[in-house]
Amino acid sequence: MPGLDLTDVTALLGDLVGFPTESRTPNLELVDLYADRAARAGAAVDVVPGETGRANLHLRFGPDAPGGVVLSGHTDVVPAGSGWATDPYALTEVDGRLAARGTADMKGFLAAALVLLEQLDHGTLRAPVHLALSYDEEVGCAGVPGLLDVLATGRSGAGTCLPEVVVVGEPTGMRLCDAHAGKVAHRIDLVAAAGHSSRAGTEPTAVHEAAALATLVHDLNDPARGTSANVGTIHGGVAVNVLAPTCTLEFEVRHGADVDPDDVLATVRAAVDDAHRRLSTVGGHATTEATVRYPALAPDAGTPEVAALVDIVDTGAPGPVAFGTEAGLFHQRLVVPAVIVGPGDIADAHRPDESIDPDQLVRCGDVLTRTIDRFCA
Repeated sequence: MPGLDLTDVTALLGDLVGFPTESRTPNLELVDLYADRAARAGAAVDVVPGETGRANLHLRFGPDAPGGVVLSGHTDVVPAGSGWATDPYALTEVDGRLAARGTADMKGFLAAALVLLEQLDHGTLRAPVHLALSYDEEVGCAGVPGLLDVLATGRSGAGTCLPEVVVVGEPTGMRLCDAHAGKVAHRIDLVAAAGHSSRAGTEPTAVHEAAALATLVHDLNDPARGTSANVGTIHGGVAVNVLAPTCTLEFEVRHGADVDPDDVLATVRAAVDDAHRRLSTVGGHATTEATVRYPALAPDAGTPEVAALVDIVDTGAPGPVAFGTEAGLFHQRLVVPAVIVGPGDIADAHRPDESIDPDQLVRCGDVLTRTIDRFCA
């Protein structure tokens, strides 16, 4: 297989970052461009509709057969924000690096993978290469479950998807990683009755109940167990001399693969029920809603598939990443090993002047070439 054409990758990356596919906003223009190029290269294409204006995408290069590899990436980016020295949605070379929102996280991987597959002789494939693109990953892996439903049940227009391994191309500096924490996030809404603040000692208020719950969430932190809990937002009340009639609290819990988050949250659920009983005495209530949930990914280095990737990537024993990815969901739904390896540095993501070293894209092409040779050719 020939080496990756960096000129073509850079051109495609420029097209991809030109679409401001911030989470919860449309991504269909990017999906259409990517799908059209893949179809012209001989891929079987299935656009999997999602939320309004967004879609997942499943591409298959090679035979409709079991085995092979899934290359996974997300199309959404975090908002560009301010503080950029260049246009965040125009690819710009700065000191030899390629700058724009999404270059590292993770449109560089998407560009490298597609260009590589465009130049591949698909007739040499005994097993398929799947490309799986999701939406709204940055807001808690919200879009990929619909794609996984299609892949797991074989209903996709791109054919069956029974791979040997899944490679998620999040930015790891092209180091092989095989573990990450899981996450659950919840919103708690509390409603009480407004009243004079002199009655605070005898009547429940939404803010007081929220404050007690926030303290309880903080107490869930347990470094020894690998559990991290954080109250991210709390909003409520109308004035200092009024019993707070409403309050909303949002929190998350990150956990290891050996921790059941439902067990961790049992005390919080019981406390919300208690708060509801108190607030109902003044016509109020307390409700909780799960807003994010994805599983942890446990190390799977003992499998032959991961062992093969350790040799291919050649960065030593795989380790964990400090951020969540879709790898845990792929492993859970498809019941195959999943790893994380991709170009760019996570330290460059989610900040102004995000950029990637072109050498990382070349390295990505080399690793993907050898991965395809091992699992598909």
